[in-house]
Amino acid sequence: MSGTLLVFTTDFGLVDSYAGVLKGVALGINPGLRLVDLTHQIAPQDVAQGAFVLGVSYRYFPADAIHVAVVDPGVGTVRRPVLLRTPHGFFVAPDNGLLSRVLSPYLSSAPGGAGMAELPPTVRAFHLTNPDYWLHPVSNTFHGRDIFTPAAAYLSLGVAPESLGQPVGELVWLPAPQPRWADVGVSGEIVYCDGYGNLVSNISATLLEGREVGEIRIRGRVIGRLNRTFLDADGGQGELAALVGSHGYLEIAVANGNAAAMLSAGVGERVSVTFVAQPGQ
Repeated sequence: MSGTLLVFTTDFGLVDSYAGVLKGVALGINPGLRLVDLTHQIAPQDVAQGAFVLGVSYRYFPADAIHVAVVDPGVGTVRRPVLLRTPHGFFVAPDNGLLSRVLSPYLSSAPGGAGMAELPPTVRAFHLTNPDYWLHPVSNTFHGRDIFTPAAAYLSLGVAPESLGQPVGELVWLPAPQPRWADVGVSGEIVYCDGYGNLVSNISATLLEGREVGEIRIRGRVIGRLNRTFLDADGGQGELAALVGSHGYLEIAVANGNAAAMLSAGVGERVSVTFVAQPGQ
């Protein structure tokens, strides 16, 4: 299908040729493809970060887009290369938990821990076993080039998912850390740090709706209210701010600065929100 959108998410970075080679392979199979880089700056081998970024981003692309996601520390081992078909896009990736956040909205209940997630009827997955749709010879260390991207490019030409491999009923599940309720608020942790040093937590906007925030605490610092914008911090520029960011989660930022550097904080850092008690509570 000429004009199909192919979206890349990898940890390859931009120094080496790996990201560019993926595009060359895709265009060699289907010159009519449109190519978009979501990011190639996922931290090396950080499957959880890749799952988060892909999970909060994919719905901003057309529902027929094909995503190639490669954060693959187990490349060349027994982990499966898979295709996941959802109502909002196709995803070609290693079966190592990278697709957990894409899969999550379709599950009636997520597994309690790491393991396997049984697929609901609304999605289908295929183990990419048909070598007719690979690039040969297949490297043991670059399946993004030799298996994932070719499969996605052939899919864009109209090759049926069933022709690419065998159906599977479950995928590897990588659980995301969940916030916890306390008597007077909710506590969570930082799950992502963006290029500006903004610290994104796992406390979603929905957990804050309808409640008056009293204070936010992180790494011994107290932020006295929930801000509306980056520049809405108490004290203005250079001060800590807590706000609901574009990802839909509470994040800690510094107006025209870097919160991660100021706080010496990163992924896994605890953050807590205290609510103002309402009359009668």
